[in-house]
This record gives sequence, C-alpha cells and structure tokens, in this order.
Amino acid sequence: MTKESFRYDETKALLKLLDEAARRSHMNRAQAFDDTLRMIVCTLGRPLMENEYMEVVERHTEGRKGRRGCDSIAQFFGQLVHGMTETNRDLLGDLFEGAITRGEAGQFLTPEPICEMLARMNLPVEPTDLDGRRTVGDPCCGSGRMLLAAAAIQPNWQFVGQDVDVRCVRMAAINLALRNRFGHVVWGNSLAVEQRMVLETGRLEVWGNAIRHREIRESSPEVRELAESQRESTEERATNQLRLF
Repeated sequence: MTKESFRYDETKALLKLLDEAARRSHMNRAQAFDDTLRMIVCTLGRPLMENEYMEVVERHTEGRKGRRGCDSIAQFFGQLVHGMTETNRDLLGDLFEGAITRGEAGQFLTPEPICEMLARMNLPVEPTDLDGRRTVGDPCCGSGRMLLAAAAIQPNWQFVGQDVDVRCVRMAAINLALRNRFGHVVWGNSLAVEQRMVLETGRLEVWGNAIRHREIRESSPEVRELAESQRESTEERATNQLRLF
C-alpha cells in the first residue's frame, strides 16, 4: 500500500483521529471519511439536516461515551476548524488526496499555489462589493481549491462548483461554508450535463445555518447558467468531432 503523503503537518493529526474513528466504529478508513464528511455537512446545515445526521451517527455510537467513533469525529471537526484557521489551507483536500484516494481515478488536486496564481491572473485585484458581484464556476471542482483562491481575492462573489464525486462536493461545500462564502456545489457529471444534488453555502448570520440542500428544480440562476454553459460546450465539442469525419 502506498504510504500517506501530505503537504501540511496539520493533516497528520486529522488522519490519526479519522483512523481512530474507523477503528472504534469497525469500518475502513474510506467509509469513516465518507461518514465524517456527511456529519460535518449536516452539522453546518442544522437543524434542517438533523434526520440525515442521526442516520449517519448511528453507525458510530458503540462504546462508552468519550471512546466512541462519534467522539473521534467530533474531535476531527474541531481539529479541522482549528487547523484551517491557523493555516487557511485545504486540509480536507490534502487528507483526501494523501490518504483516501492516493490518485485513484486520476484524482490529483491542483496544488494551491497554482490555484492562487491562476486566480490572480484572471480576477480584478480590487475586491468589489455585493453590487459588483460576479460568478466564478468550476465544472470539475474537487475540494474547491480554485473557488477558494478566487474567494480570497473577491470574497463577495458567487462561487459555483460541480464534481462527479460526491465526496468532493461535500468537501468543497464545507470549505466554502467554513470561510463564510456564498456558493453552490453540484453533484453531477459536467460532461454529461448531469445534476443530482446541490449544496448551497451562505452566511451563518443570515440563514442560521451555513449549508442547505437545494432541489435541482429550485437551483439558483448561477447553477442553471453553469449547466447551460456545459451544455453549449458539449454540443460544440460534438459538432467539432463530426467535422473531423
């Protein structure tokens, strides 16, 4: 098995807590990671996601209080928030790439310095207010690093991401929500113009929660705009391929 590899020292503490949760709950690391992401999303979405939270946490309640899997997951969340506050880095993505997928299916995330460079090359330097808000879209967002880099320059803009891997969707939503950014993260295949679920992120003081589920039919104009641009791009590629014959 390939050895874990991380960019940040803080990620090692997260892995230790994740493995502890997996051991206490009698499941493998990948399953514990999936459940941890779902529980964090539900926590940031409470009270609207309480039923889903209770469904997931049930798998992590065996044992004495303080030594259950859910206790380790709670510590994981606290350590994640602390580590992100200290470093302002994508620790979830670092953990995902370095200890969960290890590049499986080509899931290597764009290094954060490159994301920051691209954002600086393409966005206006002076932050705009809400009246000048624009939308940044990423059709293959991973853990949301491109969106986070854009948000660091233009914090008042709208950030829309999409990914075929629901784990990436949850990571990107968590990353945006913990940074108090407006966004929509879509679970679906961008090439097939497919959308299954939308997680909307926003300001805690406005909603009372930081993440909400949105029905596809109720999705925002920004999400519909992303889908339309994907559809046009797919049709253009298909036309160009036909011209080759």
